[in-house]
Amino acid sequence: MTIFKNLLLCIGFLSIISCGGPELPELVTLEYEKLPKEIDFNLHVKPILSDKCFICHGPDNAKIKGGLQLHSPGLAFKESTESPGTFAIVPGNLNKSEVFHRIITEDPKYIMPEPDSHLSLSDYEKAVLIKWIEDGAEYKDHWAFIKPMAYEVPKVKDDSMLINPIDNFVLSRLEQDSLQFSPRANKELLLRRLYLDLTGLPPSLEEMDAFLQDSSPNAYEKQVDKLLASPHYGEQMALDWMDLSRFADTHGYSVDRYRDMSPWRDWVIEAFNNNMSYEQFVSWQLAGDLMDNPSREMILATAFNRIHPQNMEGGIVNEEFLVEYAVDRASTVGQAFMGLTVACARCHDHKYDPISHKNFYELTSFFNNVNESGQISWNDATPVPTLMLTTEEEDQVLAYMEELIKGKEAEIKALEHNEVAANFDQWISKKAYQSIPKNSPVDGLTAYYNLNDTSLRNLVDARNNGTMKREGTEGQKISLSVGKQGKGVLLDGDTWLDLRKTGVFGRSDAFSVSLWANIPADISQGNIFHKGDGAILYNWRGYHLKIVDNKLELMMAHTAPNNAIVEVSKTEFPRDQWVHLTITYDGSSTAEGYKLFVNGKEMETLVQTDNLYKDILFRNNNEPGLQLGARLRGKGIKGAVIDEIRVYERDLSSLEIMQLAGHEDAVRLTNKLVTELSPADRKVLKEYYTKAVSKKAKADRRQLAELRKSYVDSIEKVKEVMVMEETAQSVQAYILDRGVYNARTEEVFPNTPEAILPMPGDYPKNRLGFAKWLFHEDHPLTARVAVNRFWQHYFGYGLVKTSEDFGNQGEMPSHPKLLDWLSIKFRESGWDIKALQKMIVMSHTYQQSSAASEELMERDIANRLLARGPAKRLTGEMLRDNALAASGLLNKTIGGESVSPYQPEGLWRVNNATYREDSGDKLYRRSMYTIWKRSVPHPTLATFDAPARDVCTIQRQETNTPLQALVLLNDPTYIEASRVLGKRMSREKNSRIAVSQVFRQLTGRKIQEKELQLLVDLRDEEYKKFSANLSKAQGWLNTGEFKLDRNDDKALVAANAVVANTIMNSDFFITKR
Repeated sequence: MTIFKNLLLCIGFLSIISCGGPELPELVTLEYEKLPKEIDFNLHVKPILSDKCFICHGPDNAKIKGGLQLHSPGLAFKESTESPGTFAIVPGNLNKSEVFHRIITEDPKYIMPEPDSHLSLSDYEKAVLIKWIEDGAEYKDHWAFIKPMAYEVPKVKDDSMLINPIDNFVLSRLEQDSLQFSPRANKELLLRRLYLDLTGLPPSLEEMDAFLQDSSPNAYEKQVDKLLASPHYGEQMALDWMDLSRFADTHGYSVDRYRDMSPWRDWVIEAFNNNMSYEQFVSWQLAGDLMDNPSREMILATAFNRIHPQNMEGGIVNEEFLVEYAVDRASTVGQAFMGLTVACARCHDHKYDPISHKNFYELTSFFNNVNESGQISWNDATPVPTLMLTTEEEDQVLAYMEELIKGKEAEIKALEHNEVAANFDQWISKKAYQSIPKNSPVDGLTAYYNLNDTSLRNLVDARNNGTMKREGTEGQKISLSVGKQGKGVLLDGDTWLDLRKTGVFGRSDAFSVSLWANIPADISQGNIFHKGDGAILYNWRGYHLKIVDNKLELMMAHTAPNNAIVEVSKTEFPRDQWVHLTITYDGSSTAEGYKLFVNGKEMETLVQTDNLYKDILFRNNNEPGLQLGARLRGKGIKGAVIDEIRVYERDLSSLEIMQLAGHEDAVRLTNKLVTELSPADRKVLKEYYTKAVSKKAKADRRQLAELRKSYVDSIEKVKEVMVMEETAQSVQAYILDRGVYNARTEEVFPNTPEAILPMPGDYPKNRLGFAKWLFHEDHPLTARVAVNRFWQHYFGYGLVKTSEDFGNQGEMPSHPKLLDWLSIKFRESGWDIKALQKMIVMSHTYQQSSAASEELMERDIANRLLARGPAKRLTGEMLRDNALAASGLLNKTIGGESVSPYQPEGLWRVNNATYREDSGDKLYRRSMYTIWKRSVPHPTLATFDAPARDVCTIQRQETNTPLQALVLLNDPTYIEASRVLGKRMSREKNSRIAVSQVFRQLTGRKIQEKELQLLVDLRDEEYKKFSANLSKAQGWLNTGEFKLDRNDDKALVAANAVVANTIMNSDFFITKR
């Protein structure tokens, strides 16, 4: 057979030469001879083209060289446009294929890849390409973009170790390489492996003994079922999801302030514990808010797409970071659920995968329809949109208060139709309206500034005299000009009139603000007045009146732009003349109760947002008041003059506003005879009567205001979390040239990459439609990517090693048929996560011993063929949790806010923050609850390769550094745990028994005699040293909160602690085997 094969190879080479082609280099010939009979495009050829050729000749249309693209046969086989008559590839004809000549030449001006690309083909790679072209240059779709195939479970020669079909696929592959399974791991190591993989915690000594004594055939399966049902299973599964979802307790960027998103983390833990189907688990996170009648949990799940970094730095461009957030969501979703590096197409067509620049922004447009802000609040406000997480008790209280408010509103409405209406009729018949004061109203007036001189006096309350500010500095120059009445303040656009505590109102308070202003016609944007923190431009709190695109914008917000009321005038307003501006608000938290008047007449507005559900006050000692003419970091109204500022602690009637504006209709109305009053006149007068005259109506309104204030005070305490919420109208999306936020080109609409799977026409073009598309039965990636990630959890690597990249630059699966079989089973099971995981851990493939023979180390050092069980260093979280668990210190409370365990001082000073270390049981919570500050992750976890979580992390890198040993030797948690174990050991008089028990508790196996003697000798040496000089033991005795008893032998405890810590620094403790 070998002779026949060599004869065929010789005939092949002769045919090359006889065709007039150059002779193959000797080393290429040698590699050619070793090639399999059939070359597979995906397995052999595609990785070479992708790695060495696509950078210049791939899908990126903007980077094509020589007019050649090699990612598709139609483009690769066509005649060259630059050299007519030549072809890059002619299937079956090497001599006419330019690629063949280019890869075997040694001429630096002719060779491909070009020398300045710093890429080159190995002799093996040249041989593969030559044989592929010679065999007909067959192209195939990328394996990951083809729907998983339903393969039959393969038969194997030796079925003695088979447990489930996973083993058939793995052993079939091993037998091709003349290899076999390793034997089953011993029960001690297997139990520890299973506990660590399913719960992240070690088994207790009692649990080990019970398993060793259980000789039933299903003893192992009982352990599997028990651990899958453990509440700590959800915590272990959620830990990987925290990396993937970029979960953190801070916003990121340079300021990196704290935020609490722990309710979402709790939901993830609970979802895994409840075995929520993967389809539901993902779909809720992508589009729970868009589903029919979404529950609170469904909406909470969407926090997945809000926990990315968010910027609160001053002076940033809002639009830029809105783009950044949408790009982050698209990139995360692409990598997490499709295993694709879609972000590579942000600036240009993807260089390797069929994802165009346009595809990327079509994908991004699914995730930018959120009424959020690019700059989040500098204060502690939760960035909008948010979900209110009320408790059952809070729900009951708030519901009761809402009923009281509705009842009072109905009562007032009824009174206005009956009792008040009757009294109003009498008031009219007595012609009392003719006695309405003709001057400006004074009832409820809290501030009046006539601005006739530089004193800027408040003629009602001298405590709130005005001052001119610039960049927050008081005492700026006051410029006076001709006012509406006497003098007015001339504004320069940068300096503002600060009225101190004037205008401080909450959302339950009724109020009115009026002034005269003469604003230049060339001002199309600018702040007329606002009550809020000027340092916050976008994610804003307070109320304002400003000019936006020549129209007037009225806003009241707890956290803009979503927890707010936003109205914009339908028409422009007069400029270059004196105009009277008034806003009124009735305390109802609705746009209907928030009105704008220009020259005494109500102006029609377009309501953009009507969603105010929390207070507009900061509720602190630095509460800002009303400011006019400009704002810090915002545009002012340069050249404008303002005059006659009045502030009322009630909502004025339209008649009173006409009086303030000097409108002639006010005088004409009060001079009319009763018989001359029209229905419109009576309506205006009745509003005035209700708001300014009727004692009963005013008393009722005060009672309503008190009820509303109680409600506002109660709801202010309710916790909020960021969630997704679709805007009423889709935000226009564009292709961004080079990914720059303001370099808009072609408009695009939500769509999925057609090369992966076209989006069915009947799916909604929103996040819900996208979620449905992900779980379409023909989707080639979703199930594969999920299965691969779960496999990675148990074996350290996925069947596709590059679990973050299933594209052309990713690795081929080590067991492609197994991956497809598991993917189909996963989908057919209803996306049952626990069923998939049980199948994996029940397999012999998983249960194998991880010990590697010399042959296996030589032939498959990375264990990609799976001829032995998994062996992997524990994560930083698992190491710390295991030390705490073994010592008995571990606080196993599940869920809740993050905690602050021991950490070196001063690390948080990098962004002017203070780390406040917890105490008591909080110090011993599981590590997944350790506060995660993006700019400074906890050093113990970061040293063991925990990511910053700025971006989606599918697979942690794994390093080995001296710092890791130093952590285990010096971190207070490990020292304290060692001391607790040392104290426990001290209670056992027999040192050999004491050491044996602690070794077994920490490593999961019984100690060997040689190991035992070494550790006993170490204990004796340390005890002798500490007994002679106890001061040398102080670090072991005093680190951490745990205190020894007065009667404890301190030297013995310290010596035992050294032994325990030594075990913690051994491979047996830090590695799962």
